Amino acid sequence: MEQLHRSLNLQYLRCHWIGASGTDCAQNSAQWILCIIPADRTTVHATTAGSSARADQHLSVSAPFIAIVPAWARVELVNDDDPRGLVVALRWARLRETARHALGTTTCEIPCWFKAWDPFLREAGDTLSALHANSSPDPGCLAAFADVFALHLVHRYGHTADTRDTGTSLTQSKLSVVEHFIGEHIAQNIQIEDLAALLHMSPSHFARAFKNTTGHPPHFYLTTERLRLARSLLSKGSLPLIDIAARVGFQTQQHFTAVFHRYVGCTPRAFRIAHYVPKDQA
Repeated sequence: MEQLHRSLNLQYLRCHWIGASGTDCAQNSAQWILCIIPADRTTVHATTAGSSARADQHLSVSAPFIAIVPAWARVELVNDDDPRGLVVALRWARLRETARHALGTTTCEIPCWFKAWDPFLREAGDTLSALHANSSPDPGCLAAFADVFALHLVHRYGHTADTRDTGTSLTQSKLSVVEHFIGEHIAQNIQIEDLAALLHMSPSHFARAFKNTTGHPPHFYLTTERLRLARSLLSKGSLPLIDIAARVGFQTQQHFTAVFHRYVGCTPRAFRIAHYVPKDQA
């Protein structure tokens, strides 16, 4: 896939398609950070590149998440579906300037090597791509996007979550974010790291806080939510078991059957026979 039309470049914001050949900001890596915004069906690996003096780092990110990594990271596609999404590079000087003028702070520290659920940046990336798909980049428009990205990054990620929130439980609003995300993405392969990223927390801190709040570890809650939906589908329709398994997030019917039997006490087929209610009797 070709780079964005005439590649979007400004002295403090640069943008190219994921998987496009290199970016010149990497030569001055300490001065830039990268915001990776994968498109649907695209998975990206970001890994430590180059110097052996750097500690090994790596992460994988796919929609609906974004990732923030240093400019010296190697960004590679796992699959080659189109569209691929964007890599937006932002100069550190812009972050500091934005923080000073908009937020009144003289320091600006954005953590790197993390992924987060950030619908705002995903929407901004889509808009940035669409605006410049068939026209020459306008410097004023790029400058506005640089301010938008910088202000959002500084405001939301200016401190690590574990520094901002050292509590051992989740507020109701944070728990609602997790529950809503699970409900919206129940068919997908949700990892604990994904749930932690929703709240910009480390996986260990999130798991501890979640269990303290709900009384159960995140994996148990996720599994019971999958099975709750499965029981509803089994009792209300004749959808094939393999389709139900896929809809509630199991990779195979065999795994679905094994987990269902372990938690519910019978197989999905036996549950359907015992609980199915025809529509004319519902």
